[in-house]
Formats: sequence, C-alpha cells, structure tokens
Amino acid sequence: MKLLHLNLAAFGRFTNKSLDFSATDTNFHVIYGANEAGKSTTRRALTHWLFGIPERTNDAYLHAPDQLRIGGKLRSLTGEELLFYRRKGRKNTLLDWQMNPLPEESLLPFLNGMTEARFTALFCFDHERLRQGGEDLLHGGGDVGESLFEAGTGSLKLRELLTELDREADELFKARASKPRLNQTIKAYKEACQRMKECSLSATRWSEQAKSLDEAYIQHQQLSDKLRTLRAEQHRLARIQRTRPLLHRHQALSQELAELRDVITLADDASARRIQANLTLNTAQSQEKQIRQTIADLQAQVESLIIPDALLTHKETIYNLRERLGSHQKAARDLPGVRTEMRTIEAEAQTLLRRIYPHLTLSDVPSLFISNPQRECLKQLADAYPALREKQTSLQDRLEKIQQQLIQQKNSLEILALPPDLTELKAALGRALKQGDLEDSLAKEDKEVRLLTVKADIGLKQLGLWVGSLEALEQVALPPAERVEHYDRRFKELDNDRQRIKEKLLETRQRVSAATQKINALQWAGEIPTEADLHKARELRQQRWQSLKHTQANAEMYQSYEETVQQADDIADRLRREAHRVAELAALMAEQQNAQREQEQQAKKWHGLNDQLAALTNEWEAIWQPLNIKPYLPAEMRGWFNDCLQLRQQAELLRERRQHLEVKQQLIASLCQSLTQALVKLPQNSLPLTRLADLIEQAQACIAETTDLQHHREDLERQIRNLSIEQQRLESTHQQASDALATWQTDWTKALQPLQLSADTAPDTARNVLDSLEQVLNKIDKISSLRRRIERMDEDAEVFRHDVERVVQSLTPELFNEPVEQSVPMLSNRVSQAERELTRFEQLQQRLHSENDRLQKIIDSVQTTQAQLQALLTQARCQDLKSLEIAEQASAKKQTLQRQLRELEQQLAEHGEGLSLLDLTHAADAVDIEQLTEQLENCTTQIQALEQERSEWDQKIGELRLLLKQMDGNADAARAADEAQLALAEMQELSERYTHIYLAASVLRKSIERYREQHQAPLLQRASELFERLTLGNFQGLQVGFHNQTDQPILLGLRQLNGEGIATTGMSDGTRDQLYLALRLASIERYLTRQSLMPLIVDDILLNFDDDRSLATLTVLNELAQHTQILFFTHHRRLVELAQTAVTGLKVHDMRNVA
Repeated sequence: MKLLHLNLAAFGRFTNKSLDFSATDTNFHVIYGANEAGKSTTRRALTHWLFGIPERTNDAYLHAPDQLRIGGKLRSLTGEELLFYRRKGRKNTLLDWQMNPLPEESLLPFLNGMTEARFTALFCFDHERLRQGGEDLLHGGGDVGESLFEAGTGSLKLRELLTELDREADELFKARASKPRLNQTIKAYKEACQRMKECSLSATRWSEQAKSLDEAYIQHQQLSDKLRTLRAEQHRLARIQRTRPLLHRHQALSQELAELRDVITLADDASARRIQANLTLNTAQSQEKQIRQTIADLQAQVESLIIPDALLTHKETIYNLRERLGSHQKAARDLPGVRTEMRTIEAEAQTLLRRIYPHLTLSDVPSLFISNPQRECLKQLADAYPALREKQTSLQDRLEKIQQQLIQQKNSLEILALPPDLTELKAALGRALKQGDLEDSLAKEDKEVRLLTVKADIGLKQLGLWVGSLEALEQVALPPAERVEHYDRRFKELDNDRQRIKEKLLETRQRVSAATQKINALQWAGEIPTEADLHKARELRQQRWQSLKHTQANAEMYQSYEETVQQADDIADRLRREAHRVAELAALMAEQQNAQREQEQQAKKWHGLNDQLAALTNEWEAIWQPLNIKPYLPAEMRGWFNDCLQLRQQAELLRERRQHLEVKQQLIASLCQSLTQALVKLPQNSLPLTRLADLIEQAQACIAETTDLQHHREDLERQIRNLSIEQQRLESTHQQASDALATWQTDWTKALQPLQLSADTAPDTARNVLDSLEQVLNKIDKISSLRRRIERMDEDAEVFRHDVERVVQSLTPELFNEPVEQSVPMLSNRVSQAERELTRFEQLQQRLHSENDRLQKIIDSVQTTQAQLQALLTQARCQDLKSLEIAEQASAKKQTLQRQLRELEQQLAEHGEGLSLLDLTHAADAVDIEQLTEQLENCTTQIQALEQERSEWDQKIGELRLLLKQMDGNADAARAADEAQLALAEMQELSERYTHIYLAASVLRKSIERYREQHQAPLLQRASELFERLTLGNFQGLQVGFHNQTDQPILLGLRQLNGEGIATTGMSDGTRDQLYLALRLASIERYLTRQSLMPLIVDDILLNFDDDRSLATLTVLNELAQHTQILFFTHHRRLVELAQTAVTGLKVHDMRNVA
C-alpha cells in the first residue's frame, strides 16, 4: 500500500490543508516543521484516517466533533486506487469523494488485515519508543529472545511486564509461604471449617424437631402421590375427550375408502399426461398435413428453373472482360490528351534550348552531353568559390589587426613597474586570518565573562545558608548526593511511620470514646447486673448461711438470709432475662479496655518515633557541620544541593572563560606585531595602526594591489605570446587560402569545356546554363515516355477487341456485330442472371431437405404420442379415452381419501401421546361420553383441594426447617459458616486471577522463545550488518553469548579493534539505541518480504545521534525506501540537510507551506 495524498479538510488546527506523496521518483518523504507546526497532528490524522477517529479526541478544538474530516488517496500493490474521507462517528464513518457512505470492506484490500494497534506498533516509530527500546535492552541484559520479540512486534517494556506478572503471582500464591493472599485465604477457610465442627446443640431437642419434620415430609409425600394419581386420571380423560372426534372421523373415512378398494391407483400426473399426449397428437397431425403441401410447392418451383451451364462455365472470363472494359474505355478517352501533352512538352524544350544555345536544335542536344560526375564536379566548384574568396579576404583583414595589437601590448609591458615581495606579509596575514575574527570573539567572551560573574554573584546571594565566597564554595567538600537521598528516604519513612501511628492513636481514642458513650447509654437506661454483682450476692448469701449454721439464729437473721437469697436469685433472674443487655455491656467494656491498652501502646510508639526524629535530625545536622550551615530538611536540601552544584559548575566555567580570555588577548598582540613589521617594508605603507582588524584590512589591500599588478603584467605577457602565435598561424593560413584559389581556377576552366563555355564564365552563369540544360534533357525524356505510352494504348485496345469477339462468337453469336462497349455489359448481365437462378435452385433444394427432415420428425412424434396413450389405456385397463378419463377421476378420489386418512392418523398419534390406534379406540369405548365431562370436573375439584392441603404442609415444613436451622448451632457457628463461604468465594476469585496471571506469563515467555527460534538466524545476520553501519564501524557486528549467572543467550556487540564482545549493560545509551534501531529495521525488512507493504512513519528518532551516525541511519532508511514508503517527521533543519545529502530525489514537505 502507498499513500498518495493526505487532505486535512477539518482536523485539529488544519482547515483544507493537504500533503502530496504521489511523487513517482522517490518513496522517501521528509515532513519538516518547527515545534507546534502540526507534525503530531498530521501523524494522528494519518492513523485516524486509516482506522477511524476515536470517540474521545483532543483534535476537535477548532472544528466541531461531527465536522471533523480527513481525506486522502491510497494505491494498492495491484495498482488499484481508492479516494475516501473519514468522519468522526460510530457508523458510516467511511465516505467517498462526494461524502456518500462507503462500506468498510472497501478499505480491507488496502490494509490487508492490519489493525490500528498492530500498525502503530510495527510501522510508527518515534524518539520515545527508540529510547524505551534502548532502556529495555539495558534492563533485560540483552536477552536474545526478548530483544528480538520487542523489535519484531513493536512491543516495549517486556522485562518490566514479566517482572510485574511474576510479582503479582507471588503476591497471590506461593508454595510453603504464609503472606500471599491466597495462602492466607486457604488458612482462613480451614479455620472457619474447624470452628463450625466445634459448634453443637442439644441432641434431644434437635431429634424431636427432626422427627416432626420427617412426619411432615411423609404427609407431604402422601398428598403428592394422590395428586399424581388424580392428575394422571385427569390427563387420561382429557386425552379421550381430544381424540374421540378424530376416531369417529377415521372410522367414516375408512368405510368410504373400503368402497373404492377395487379402483386401480394411477399416477398423480396420469390425467395431465393424457391431456398433454392428446394435444400433442392433434398438433402433430395438423403439422404433417401442412408440411406435405409445402414440399409439393417447392418441387414445382425447382422444376420451373432453367440454368445456362455454358455461361456459368465461362463466367470468370466474362467477368475479366467486364473489368478490362473500364481500362479500355479510359485509354480511349485519354489517348487524345496524351498526344496533345507530348506536342506541348516538345515546344517547351525547344524554347529552353534557344535561350542558352540559340544556334542549336533538339537533335543537337546529345552533343552537349555531360556525365553525372562532371555535373557534380561543376556544382561543387561553383559552391566552393564564394567561401574560398571570402576566406582569403577575411584572413588578410585579421592578419593586419593582429599585427597592430601586438605592437600596442609590447608598449604597455615596457612602461609597467615590477611588484614587491609579499612572502612575509602573506605569512603574517595567514596566521591572523586562521584565527578568525579574534577581536569580535574577544568582545563576546569578555561580555560573557562579565555576565557569568554577575550571574554567579546573584546565584551565590540567592543560594542561602552559605556565607562564604564563591571560590570557597567551589573548594568546600559537599556531602554525597546518595547520602542526601538516604537521609531523605529515612525522614520520609519516619514521617510515614509517625503519620500511621498518629492515625492509629486517633482511631483508638475514637474507639475508647465510642465504647464509653455506649456504656453510659446502656447504664442510663437502667442498672445492668453483671457476673461480678451475682458473684458478690452469692458470697453474701454464703456468709449469712454460715452465720446461721454456726450461731444461735433469730428471726432477724433468717429475715436477713432470706433477703440475700432473694437478692442473689433476682440478680440471676435478671442476668437471664437481660442476657442480651448483659452481653452487650460486657462486650462494650471489653472493647473499652482493649482500646485503652492499644491507645497506651500507640502513645508509647509515638513518643519513641519522636525520639528517633530528634536523633535523626541531629545526625542530619552533623553531616553539614563542616560547611557551618544549619540545613533544611533533606527534601528541601536536595534543591539547595542541586543549586550549589550548579553554582560550582558556573564558577568552574567562569574560571575557564577568564583564562581563555587572557590567552586570546596575548594572541591578538602577537599578530598585530607581526603584521606591523611586514607592512613597514612595503612601499604602499601608510599611517601606523593598532587594531588587528585594521592591520588585516591594510595587509589585504596591499596584497590585493600587488596581486592585481602582478596579474596585469602576467596578462600582458600572455597576450603578447598569444598574439605572436596567432600572427604566425594567420600568415600560414593566408598562404594556404591563396594556393587553394589558384587550384580552383584551374579546375573550373577544365569543368566548363563539356558545356562549350569560356574560362571566365562566372559560377552563377555556369550553374544557370547547367540547370536549363537539365530541364531540356528532362523534357526530352518525358517526350520519349509519352510516345511509348501511346503505342502501348493502341496495342491494348486491339488485344481487348480480339478477346471480346472470340468469347461472343462462341457463347452469344447474336451479339457478334455489337460494339465491344455494348456486348461486354450484356454478357455480364446474362452471367449474373444465371448465377441468381443457380442460387435460387440451391436454396429450394436446401428447403426441400429441411422440410423432409421436419416431416420425418413429426411422423416420429405422432407414433411416440400414440404409444404413450396406449400405455395409459393399458395401465388403467380401458379400451378408449372416455373410460380412461372416468378411471382417472376414481383414482384421484381414492388417493384423496388415503391422504386424509394419513393426516388423521398423524393427528391421533400427536394427541394420543404414543398410544396405538387400537388402544385409543378401546379407551374411548370404555368411557361413557355423557359422563366424561362430569368426571373431568370431579378430578379438577379434587386436585385443587389436595394442592391446598399440600401447600399448608409446605408452610409447616418451612417453619419446622427454620426452627431446626435456628437450633442447629449458635452465633459462632453461623459466623463460622459465613466466614467459610466468604473465604471459599475469595479462594475461587484469587485462584482464577492467579491462573490467568501464571498462564499469561507462561504464554508470553513461550511466545518469546518460539519467536527467537524462528527468527534468530536471519534477523541477527541482517541486524549485525545494520549495527556495524549505524555505529560507523566501531562495532563489527553482533553475536550470541551466554549470561555468566543465568546461562541465558544474550546479545553481544563485537568491538572493531579487538573483537571483544560487549554486553548491552556495557554500551553507551546512544549505542544501545542504535542496536535497538538495527534490530527494529531488520525486523521490518523481514516483515515486508512476507506481508503487504505499509508506509513506515518515523518521528525524530535521530535527536541523540551525531551528524555522521544520522547520515548513516538516513542512508539505511533510503535503502528501505526501495521496498516501502517512508514518512520522516522532524523539527531539526540539520536533519533535513543530511537527508538531502543521503537521499537522491528526496521529497521535503515544509509544514509552513502545506497547500
């Protein structure tokens, strides 16, 4: 596929802008534009045009979303072209050039199954993807499989993806571990099941309820059995009610069919065949009669024809005479004109001859014979004379001018002075010019030093904390950046711990407060007895009881004992009655105590973290003590540290600039001294100068003046030499011209002798005589030709008359005395008439043969039809067609009854539910039809009553099951069951997730390995060649090595100097980028040899390449452009210049000039 045109009709910042890629002399296109010129928008537009504008797009800020339009033209490998537009929408987004919808299938032959994701991964390549590919080579250690897979599929971050999948899988499940989520869930499920087993209830109460539930199930089953029996009876009666009318209809049809059992069953189409055969027979007999009459008429016409065979035998001769008649008549008409033309030409020739030779006649012309060589010689001499004469005159004039110029140049050379020696001045000037514009550079550097000084002073003041000078700051030792990062990480970790403890402390305080509020609310609603109250009451009761046992009891003591007993019983009863309030109070008090303990623990941790923070702060301030500053926190000091490093770099740069400035000042003084010494020695020396630029200008002026003088002297000497040589050459040429003119005069006199002309005859006169003589000779030749033509015409006329008389005398003697002009047409007409009669005879014979064939076919058809009718009569056992028609009607009636009987039996089979016809009949006969309806109603009533009763038992069973379920365990068992179900559900979810992740990692690794096995050899061979070229020969290629620890195959780059294998971890960033680019281009080349061609889009992939490696890369891309179209986006003018150097016929599209 090739992109011919891209029209940004309404997209992003563009309105009716277009790019033309249809150039036939190149496949390499550079799209150049500054930042914000629309290159990225153009890239997105190209992708959206091919695959659709997404639902959400950022390119609808100038045009409304429904007005977005992208157009263009594509060309397939077969040469087919497609012009279409793309709009934003959910359907019918593909439009033709008239904005009518196009089916998406129209684009499939051009994309050849390519999806947007695959196109972006394989054929869209920018700087970020190149950098990421280089980073992946570093992180993956140059693993062969991963490197080839990433380059071949356009995928990135494979190592990161595999690591993430392994990490996520380990977080879910790991054998013989306890922390992964799935391991913890399995443990929770086992613990919940164990708690369920430990929970149990009273066996007696549960057995009673279970027995009641069993009895209810028995009653329910008995009712269900009765219902099944009644429903079966209801179903049987309903079936009898449905099938009884059908059975009666079946009986009637069977009786009617029995009456027709002797009727012969004919074929379904017997009647139609009889009617058709009878019609065919009548038609054939009528046609037979007509054809016989036609044959008789044709035979009469044949007998009436008379064919003249003699004329037909000689028809070719007669036709030949007819054709010759025209020539004969034309010759007769032309003969007088030819004779007149001959006499006219003869008079013209005599007139011409008198003009050049008045005393000669036409008969004397042979004496003036001149051969063709003599004639050509005469013409050549006449043509040569003007040139020879002109050449001699021209050479004489030029020779005189050259002699005059030679005298003038010699005089000028004698008065010209000699130039001085400039060797010392040129050497001094060369040294000065080699250094460039030193004074301007010195001014710029001096300005730069002043600016750097001001900038460093400002930076030192803005730095803060530091109170010393810039030089002291440059020399002081700063803590390492890693140490600052270490303390920053420790402060952050400590801050996170303090924040976490603070949150937990607040949470425990809230829990204590909430529990206290709930306890107070319960106590305000009424005093709640506790186990401790009961224990105290029972101890008091026991004490009173002991007192009664060991002392003399009185009524008051008994009364007191009874009160303690009553008090203990009341507390116990209240504990039972208010068990839920008691339990709630106990739980709240336990929660309050737990929260208070946790609050104390978190408070201790908080104070411990504060102590750690103070210690860490002291450590942090101690490392900055050598600088005599009190540091900020590490996060803030990181910025101060970076500013300080930058300021130190500025100080180093300022020092270097000052040293360079001093060296340049010394160089300028030295050059000024050298130029002044050289200029003093020259005669053109003027006033002394001090600035280097003025001295250079004066030196250049002196050299230019002296050089002009030297050049002028050299020019004069060279002109004198050239004039002398030209004078000698012209003298020789003039002599040759004079000799040639003398030789011409001799040859001219000899050439005029055949024409009887004098030697002083001018060339033009001789040429005119020769031309006139040629005209006379031509006319004499034409007169001879006309005379011979007249003789041939007379002979042809005589031969034609003799041939006509011979034919007429043998075939039509009655025309012998007629002129040939009349007899030949008459003969031709008679032959034509005879041919027409013969053609008519042949046509009649052909028609007779055709009609006889038709007659035979019709006779055969009559016989066949009669045989068909006889076969129908025999099958129906009839003697004539009338009885056959009656038999057909009876057969049709019998077949109708049989068909109705089959349909009825099919209905009985459907309604009879598989019972045979006999069983259905017996069942219907066993039931009284008058009682059938009443029996059905009774069954329905009984079924409704039983269903009501069973529903009541269903309700009772539900109540018993609910009660049994409530008895079966306690709250702990229920919670344990819920926890087990939740754990089981979570186990299933986590297991599925773990399976997906494990399979994903496994499939990806196998795909990488399979891709390596299939493509390693060809891809590495090509990538090795490209890598050597992209690195300018610093690496001589690639080879496969093995990792020291994992023994996995890895890529090694071979050094050009010693052949040492360098892993990707030992390569520079730029070299890794070039390695990934080589692998990527090799994969694209291999893909293009096996799949359809797609344009390759590259966007500023050479940002980090130097000029030489950029040029090498562009050369490789140009080679790839021989196979597919390449669109190279860049905002660097230098890359455009390099591309123009590397690519012949490069097409550059400037985004500023987009049409």
